[in-house]
Amino acid sequence: MTDAPDTAGLAAPAPARARWQLRLLGDLALRDLSGAGPTASVQRLPSRAAAALLARLAMAPQRAHAREELIELLWPGVELDVGRNRLRQVLSTLKSLLDPPGITGAPVLQAERQTLRLTAGTLACDVPDFEAALRARHFDEARRLYQGELLPGFVDEWIVDERLRLAALADRLASAAPAAAPAAPPDRVPASPASHEQASANPAATAAAAAATVRLALPQYLTPLRGAEAIGARLQQAVHQHRLVTLLGPGGHGKTRLAVEAAQRLGNATGGAAVGAAVGQDLAADFDIVAFVPLVRCTQREEVLDAVMLALRQDGRAGDVLAHVASLLAGRRALLVLDNFEQVVEGGAQVVAALLEHNPGLHLLVTSRRVLGLAGEQEFVLPPLPLPAPDAGDEAALNPAVALFVDRARDARGDFHLSARNREAVITLVRLLEGMPLAIELAASRVRSVAPAALLALLQQAQATPQDTGAEGHAAASADALSLLARGGPRGGSDPRHSSMLAVVQWSVQMLSPTARALLAQLSVFAGSCTLDSAQAICDQAGAAVLLALDELVAHSLLRSDAESGRFEMYELIRVFAAGQVLPAQAPGLRARHRRWLISWARALPLAAPLHEVRHELANIAAALASADADAAPQDAAMLVDALQGALSDISLPRGALRALGRCAEALPDAAARSTTRAFLARALLRAGDPAAAAPLAEQALAELPPVPPADQPAAGLPRAWVLARLAHLRWRMQRDPGVQAWLDEALALAQAAGALSLEASVLATQGAVARPRDRALAITLQRRSLALWTEAGDVHGMNTGRANLAIALAESAEGAPAALSLLDGMLGSTRASGDWVQHAHGCNVRGEALVRLRRWAEAAAAYRECIAVAFALPEMLPLAYGLWNLPRALAHGRAPLPAARLMGFVEQFTPLHC
Repeated sequence: MTDAPDTAGLAAPAPARARWQLRLLGDLALRDLSGAGPTASVQRLPSRAAAALLARLAMAPQRAHAREELIELLWPGVELDVGRNRLRQVLSTLKSLLDPPGITGAPVLQAERQTLRLTAGTLACDVPDFEAALRARHFDEARRLYQGELLPGFVDEWIVDERLRLAALADRLASAAPAAAPAAPPDRVPASPASHEQASANPAATAAAAAATVRLALPQYLTPLRGAEAIGARLQQAVHQHRLVTLLGPGGHGKTRLAVEAAQRLGNATGGAAVGAAVGQDLAADFDIVAFVPLVRCTQREEVLDAVMLALRQDGRAGDVLAHVASLLAGRRALLVLDNFEQVVEGGAQVVAALLEHNPGLHLLVTSRRVLGLAGEQEFVLPPLPLPAPDAGDEAALNPAVALFVDRARDARGDFHLSARNREAVITLVRLLEGMPLAIELAASRVRSVAPAALLALLQQAQATPQDTGAEGHAAASADALSLLARGGPRGGSDPRHSSMLAVVQWSVQMLSPTARALLAQLSVFAGSCTLDSAQAICDQAGAAVLLALDELVAHSLLRSDAESGRFEMYELIRVFAAGQVLPAQAPGLRARHRRWLISWARALPLAAPLHEVRHELANIAAALASADADAAPQDAAMLVDALQGALSDISLPRGALRALGRCAEALPDAAARSTTRAFLARALLRAGDPAAAAPLAEQALAELPPVPPADQPAAGLPRAWVLARLAHLRWRMQRDPGVQAWLDEALALAQAAGALSLEASVLATQGAVARPRDRALAITLQRRSLALWTEAGDVHGMNTGRANLAIALAESAEGAPAALSLLDGMLGSTRASGDWVQHAHGCNVRGEALVRLRRWAEAAAAYRECIAVAFALPEMLPLAYGLWNLPRALAHGRAPLPAARLMGFVEQFTPLHC
């Protein structure tokens, strides 16, 4: 702030009893109103901390602010004693400014032992005045008060949050009532011309009747709508372009709120023109009637008609009500919002069809959890709120889901703000709730008594795997978690369906057919998503019945359908409820069917498994391993990973799945099965960046090595060959032990005898890696042979591995680097096309090495950066470690020594693998 701040635009002086006036919107200025004369002097605040403290007190003048709360706001993370001293110093400075000697009357600042507050009426502030004007719908006054963003130049977290909130309120002024006071709304919709002939005969009367928009009982909201600008604009376009638009989504998705906002804008004097410009049509003729029709308590066709009549402010009358409504709207351009239609679809759809047939100017915006199934219906699926990145920093405050949580948390606890201490918990919480607005609001209401981290821990219990709690405990934890997402008081009583997420889901489920209800419970066994084939494999119904039930679940917004991938996904909170509907006695059998389906699916995969399909099922694979552990079925876990040998060489399992697989390996009764499973697990742990855990498992696998096969049964030697090949790879990677050559020779002989081309190629590739330090020519020969075998086998992923291995050997000299680059160009194109992102990251790293040999430093740095970006997104520790380790060299040679040094220090401290 300058020494002499600009006083232009300060709000008019407050009432005479106020001694000070503080402006925070658009500028920071403190005006002294106690002096004599026609103008008041502007005072300079002594420090940013003093300004922030005074702003906090002035923005909530009715509150007593706890000193500890203010310390955390002004100096986040400071030691409490240090913060108390700082607060005392700032407070003393403010007192000397606001309450100088010689001024009579009550002091402006009231300092108690534990709290601080302002004396009522001594200081006026534009922020609470602005919010009071909005609440009173004095929009002209609100526009005058909002002179710009809150405290420009201040970057405190709480100020940034408040700045965004107030800016959102100010944005809504654009669609608020016009400056001139509108005429009182009519008691009822004026009658329209009785017929088109009458309208034609008196066009002036028709124009006059349509000149003013009549808005009837549109709900008003005091809180801003978060994250709906783009989707709201699309909805408005859809309503203008189509006469019947059904806004679909599960309960708690914010359908009603978005529909009301769209209706308010479409009824605006400029709404039609703005949307028309966006879609390239002449839509300047606005709706002359906009009405909101609540159907939450309607269950019959007649009740729908009664609700429409009430919304249009018409008295009940005898005779054909539908005909009366149709005549009332004849010749009018009307928009009706039919809210909560899902429970009256059967009878109400006939009303909708009849109204549209008889009234060409009528547009209907329907909010529903299920489609109406009428010709011409435009389905508009409402997505959840955008989610913040898991590692979002300060920018998380800008995310709509986080902003909604903070807004609603402040309703429950006025001193709540997003800080470094709670930000991670809030981010994880809104991600767990999948951006569902009602769930976020209900969770935020608990902040009154439960910290975000504690609330998150309670909700995560619903996601716990059954082995942690047992089947009955898991169901109880699920019900308890949903019960946490509830509200009491008037808001909960006004619409019991939205009083809790449990009620929201129950309301939707009770409208399902028995077949769809049973299928919903069975589908809860899937983690992530499922296909039609997988749903048919685990349920009790015939194929056609399952397809119809899936369609019903999608129509009721209880499942999301992705037409491109053919997959069905359930919101997590709905899955939690559905899982609670599975009887404890039935749950183990359902999980067993899930595992059997996965094993069958994995065994049917081709040699070059499409990795995008495997990644789709990764959550299901992890869930199957967890349930095998919980249900004492270790053989299922062993069969599943055995069937996924090739695919899971390129995809990493979550750490929880690896722990479950480890327990299953211990429980396997057969020594050979234990050996193969432990060998698989050891390699997976090495890929996950945990060589310390991999080493003992490898030793245990070696101790129980499958036996040498009989001469007449070569295929029986494959388990032994797989274990030897994996253990040799691990030993070489961790210890660079040349003694692994004997294991590789035996594994190669067993693979050749069984005709296992891909396994033979894998063994030759490891032999090439062992030979490379002492005999580069031999290494190149071995890698060429392995690549040829993978090509013969038609193993695309193996071919990419072979290209990368051969490129490594070639790139060790400047002469071989161009050939290596040529190989890698073909490989990287293939990995992009097949979704083999682990090999892609590895190939980018090798490409960087080849470019280093050619001293093309900038290109090498770009290749390493691509490796790091891909590996980080997966995430995959091994290629990430390689990329981080190698990039500093390219940066240093590229004349960027400081970034290179910083990165090298980071890598040395945090990278767990030595490349």
